Amino acid sequence: MKKSHLSVLIFFLFPCLNAWSQVEKGVELFLLDYFDEAKETFEQSASRDPDLSYYFLGEIALRKSNSKEAAIYFEKGISADAGAVYCRIGKTKLDLKSNPEEFKKSIKDIANKNKKKAPVLLAAAQAYLHNNMPGEAEAMLSMARNADKAYPYIYIFEGDRLKEKGEAGEAATQYEQAINFDPKCAVAYIKKSMVYESISPTAAINTLVSGLEANPNNILIGRYLARSYYKNGFYKQAIAEYEKLNRNEVLQSEDLRNYAASLYFAEKYNEALATLTRIISNEPDHPVVNRLLMYTQDKLKNYDAVVTIGRKFFSLPADGNNVNYLASDYTVWANALIAKGQIDEAIEAYKKAVDADAAGETLCKEIAVKLAGIDKTADAADFYQKYIETASNKDAFDYLQLGIYYYRTASDFSAKTAAAEKVQTGAGGNATALKESTVQYVSKANAAFAKVIELAPDNYQGYYWRANANTLLDPDLSKGLANEDYSKTIEMLVVSGDKDNQSKLIEAYRYFSIYYLYRFDANKQAGDKNKAKEYADKVLQLKPDDETSLKIVEILKK
Repeated sequence: MKKSHLSVLIFFLFPCLNAWSQVEKGVELFLLDYFDEAKETFEQSASRDPDLSYYFLGEIALRKSNSKEAAIYFEKGISADAGAVYCRIGKTKLDLKSNPEEFKKSIKDIANKNKKKAPVLLAAAQAYLHNNMPGEAEAMLSMARNADKAYPYIYIFEGDRLKEKGEAGEAATQYEQAINFDPKCAVAYIKKSMVYESISPTAAINTLVSGLEANPNNILIGRYLARSYYKNGFYKQAIAEYEKLNRNEVLQSEDLRNYAASLYFAEKYNEALATLTRIISNEPDHPVVNRLLMYTQDKLKNYDAVVTIGRKFFSLPADGNNVNYLASDYTVWANALIAKGQIDEAIEAYKKAVDADAAGETLCKEIAVKLAGIDKTADAADFYQKYIETASNKDAFDYLQLGIYYYRTASDFSAKTAAAEKVQTGAGGNATALKESTVQYVSKANAAFAKVIELAPDNYQGYYWRANANTLLDPDLSKGLANEDYSKTIEMLVVSGDKDNQSKLIEAYRYFSIYYLYRFDANKQAGDKNKAKEYADKVLQLKPDDETSLKIVEILKK
C-alpha cells in the first residue's frame, strides 16, 4: 500500500495494516454483514475516528432501511470533523437523491479532489450504486484502479457486485485478485470461501485454512472455518477450531450452538450436555437447543429428562419463523415415553412422526417392529400396513410379517375371549365383543397370508401361518378350518426335506393327531382312530418325547 494512505482515515483500511483498532474491527464486521456488532464497535470508535465511524454507522442504518438515522450519523461526522470526506459523500447521496445531475456534480467534485485515494473513490462508487447509477459507479471504480490498482478492496467491491448478479465464478476470481495483491486481506478469504461453500465445500475450507495461515489467530476467519467444518460434517475439526476461538473470545450464540452440536455428532455426549446446559440458561426457548438437548439426553439414556424436555419442545410454536418439527423429534420422544411406560402417548407421537416424514415407509416399518416388541401388535400392524401402502417394493415377507402381527393380535383377543367366558356374571357382552375382534383380525391375517401364497406359492409359510390363524376360529377343531393349510404345509416340508423347520412339521402332524382324536371321540369311527394314531406316530418319529403324542397313543390303546 502507498505510504500516503497511512495519513488519512481510509475506506476498508485495516486488512492492509497489521493492526486491530476499533475502526478496523468495525469495518471487517460491516463487510461481513455483522451489522449489530459493527454498530457497537463504531459507537466506541466515534470519538477517535469520527469521519469513518459515523460514515459506517450511517451505512449500517441504510442497510436497515433507515435513511433518517443515516442522515443524522452523516451530520454528526461532518460536525465532528470539518474535513470529513466519507460522511460528506454519505450526506450527498441522501440529500441529492432526487436531483441526479446535482448529485453527480457533487460526487465528481469530491472524487476530483481525491483522485489518488482509492478508498474515497470506492465510497463514491458505492454512493452511485445507492442511487441506481451503475454506469457512473463503474467509471468511479475505474478511477480507483488508476489511483491504486493494488488496493485489494477494489476487487472485493467488484466481487460483491458480481456475486449479487449471480456470477459466482467471476466473483471468486475478483476475491482471489484481492488476495494476490494483499495476502493478509482477511475479508477476501472469507468472501471467496462463501462463494465456494455450496459449490465445493473442500475448496471453501482450504481457502479459509490458507487465510488463517496468512492471518494467524484471526477471529473472523477462525469463526468461518469452524462453521464450515460444522456445516460439512467435520465435527472433530469444528470442535478444535471452536475451542481455539473460545480461548480468545466468547463464542457467539450461533457458534456455541454449533459447538454443542459438533460435540453431539462426535459422540461426546457428556461434553455436549454440559455446553447445552449452559446455552439453555440464556436461550431457554430456543427450539434447536431444546431439540439437541433432548437428543443428547436420549443418547445418555436419561429418559425422564427426554420426556420432560420433549413436552417443553413440542409446546414451542411450530411455524416457519420458529421450528418445524422433524420425524426424529417425535421418535426420540416416543422412544423415551415407551421406556417410561407411557405407551398410548408414545403411539400418538409415532403417528406424528410418520406425518412429518416425507418418505415415511421405512419409518413405519421401524415403528411397527418397536411396537411389536412390547406386544402392541394391533398398533404394530397399523403402522406396518402403512409401510406396505407406501413401499415401492413389497415382497412376500412384508405380507408375512403383517399377517403375523394380525395373527398375534387375534390370538390375544382369543385368549381374552376364553377368559371372559369363564366369568359367570355379566360376561356375555364383553365376550361377544372380544370374539368379534378375534374374527376381524383373523380375517385380516388370512388376507395377508393369502398374499404371501400368491407371491411365494412354493414357500410353506403362507399356508402354515394361515392354518395357525384359522385354529383361533376353531378351538375345538370340530370344523377342521386349518386342515387344508396344514396338509399343504406337510406336503411342502416333506417334499423339500427342510430340516430347519422340523418343529413346523411336528406341529402340523400334532394338529391332525388331535383333530382325528376328537373325531374318533365323537363318532367312534375306526378310520379316525387309525388316522389319530398315524399322525401321533409321525410326531414321535421326529420327537420321541412329545408328551401330547404319547398321551394320544396311550389313550388309543384303551
